[in-house]
Amino acid sequence: MSTQDIHEVSSEAWAEAARRLEVIKPLAADLRRTRADVRAAGVELGCGVSQAYTLLNRYLLDPRLTSLLNVRTGRKPGRHMISADLEGVVAEAIEEVYLTRAKPTVARLVLEVRLRCSRLRMKAPSRGAIQRRVEERSAFERVTRREGPKAARKRYQPVMGSLEANWPLAIVQIDHTLVDVIVVDSRTRQPIQRPWLTLAIDVNSRCVTGFHLSLEPPSATSVALCLSHSALPKDAWLAERKIDETWPVRGIPECLHLDNGKDFRSEALKRGCEQYGIAIDYRPVRTPHYGGHIERLIGTMMGKVHLLPGTTFSNITEKGDLDPEKTAVMTLDEVERWLAHGIAGAYHRQIHRGIGVPPLTAWERGINGDEQTLGRGEPTAVVDPRRFLIDFLPIERRQVRREGVVLNKIAYWSDVLRTWIGQPEKVLLRYDPRDLSRIYMLGPDGVYYDLSYRDLRRPSISLWEHRLALKRVHSEGQALVDENAIFRTIETMRSIADEAVLRSKMARRQSERRARAPSRESAPQGALAEVDVLEDAPSGVFDASRIFPFEEWG
Repeated sequence: MSTQDIHEVSSEAWAEAARRLEVIKPLAADLRRTRADVRAAGVELGCGVSQAYTLLNRYLLDPRLTSLLNVRTGRKPGRHMISADLEGVVAEAIEEVYLTRAKPTVARLVLEVRLRCSRLRMKAPSRGAIQRRVEERSAFERVTRREGPKAARKRYQPVMGSLEANWPLAIVQIDHTLVDVIVVDSRTRQPIQRPWLTLAIDVNSRCVTGFHLSLEPPSATSVALCLSHSALPKDAWLAERKIDETWPVRGIPECLHLDNGKDFRSEALKRGCEQYGIAIDYRPVRTPHYGGHIERLIGTMMGKVHLLPGTTFSNITEKGDLDPEKTAVMTLDEVERWLAHGIAGAYHRQIHRGIGVPPLTAWERGINGDEQTLGRGEPTAVVDPRRFLIDFLPIERRQVRREGVVLNKIAYWSDVLRTWIGQPEKVLLRYDPRDLSRIYMLGPDGVYYDLSYRDLRRPSISLWEHRLALKRVHSEGQALVDENAIFRTIETMRSIADEAVLRSKMARRQSERRARAPSRESAPQGALAEVDVLEDAPSGVFDASRIFPFEEWG
């Protein structure tokens, strides 16, 4: 088209282009348009499908009214052109063949154009001409049509100075912190240590999607358990802890925004996210404002923890001469219940300064919509909760031998292994570090099979117990480290810990970890047991009514 000034266009030509714009503009904005939509547009404009595709293609390349003016045909000096009809054939093939989720190659597109031209008795354009017209389409449109809106947003959405999410679960941030309170042993009520909290927040609504509280330092397992708690419905979880609150936040997030810690870069997390279509976005180095949402939430939570007995405060100045070990009275289970009450009963229901409404209101508005906001609809649900957690557990690969599968120097067996004995390829295994009595093998059919100890008389142990036992066996100079030596050492260590539980803080910590490990006996066959078994708190130790209102974010 000529580059004449708009004032040189006749009123008749301008009016015709404006009429075309009313039809072509909404058609161009609809990335799900079909051939039927283009045909309907052609009928409205009084032209054929090919001409409608030609107008659409010109507007996509140059979204202005002048792109819809009539174009003089014929070759301009020094420029090769193809006819308007042929342009329509190419545009139609690009729309119907190339810009689809099948993601065909340009070579496949060229073949399709040649076939269509042959049927119409037209001379097909060259491969270069066809490829140039593909490349003239915006990269955002090409990726959206071929790979989906999520991939296009991740690749081409502008990166601003802060993190923004336009709907619930578009971005979820996860981070860890040491809780500023010392917990006590559930049996002796003696102080143990400060627990670790892994926390997840929905950036759009500011709702807490889930958390995980543990005595263990942050790890890939902490992230897996937090993510599992985030994605699954929480009604049963709340009922088990006798928490009479509602916490409707659930669903698989679209993107996780994480820092660059080692625990966030595990193969297990990456594979699990790939399995469920969860994108991972790592926070740029030295850009703390990108993690501001989760950091402010952690600060708010820790501010309220400072009101609990046994608090260590955030610094020595605040602590003064207070000895937190002497004032500590709450067990890990009680701190967990306190946090759940504070999140579901207080924080979610208070007006959040950053968004002007309570997080729970923002969540419901983002899901269901209102007069001003179009809701995203129900989040993607987790179909198989057991499989979801397994898919995020740590990964190992081993060969299947006659004695079964050996992991961490422990033999595992199931009759299903008979099928794969001797095959050269290694099988993929996943394990829960809290309980090594059962591991999960991914079969060629895509199903996870439970493998138990080959010797079922062995007790359930955790990975931290296993590592301590190995360290002790090596320190004693034993040349042969086998399964018997490991379990024999663990039994000895447990006896020592039980005897010293009133005297040693480390022994109390080990005893409490063991008490909170998933129970093989209580778990149904083929399912993962819940981590925490709530014990009734002694009278006067924990009162849920003492939940204090959470601060608004600054």
